[in-house]
Amino acid sequence: MGQDDERPDDAGSDPRLRALGEKLAEARRGPSAPEGGAPQSSGLSGIGQAMKVGSEFVAGVIVGFVIGYTIDRLFGTTPWGMIVFLLLGFAAGTLNVMRATGVAKDPFAAKGDKSSGRAPDGEK
Repeated sequence: MGQDDERPDDAGSDPRLRALGEKLAEARRGPSAPEGGAPQSSGLSGIGQAMKVGSEFVAGVIVGFVIGYTIDRLFGTTPWGMIVFLLLGFAAGTLNVMRATGVAKDPFAAKGDKSSGRAPDGEK
């Protein structure tokens, strides 16, 4: 009977096994926040994130174009409305991309600071 013949109940008292069990439990809970500081996406894969970012940018430009074109047709200001709103759509699309990638802060995100002067959830 050597060291390899340990009983299973004796293995639970080994601090190395307990430390390994704690590390395994922590790894199973999920990944921690990335070290880069950028918030991790809401579970999207790389291709999904790229599709989201691309569609948000294109949508901003298209909406700007449509609004500008409509204003030009209504008020006869061709091509100035389209130029102005196309540029605004480009800016909005770029801002949406920056928010989606975590570069820019979302001003409407839920936050715990009291700078707004209002208590959360209507509390007084």
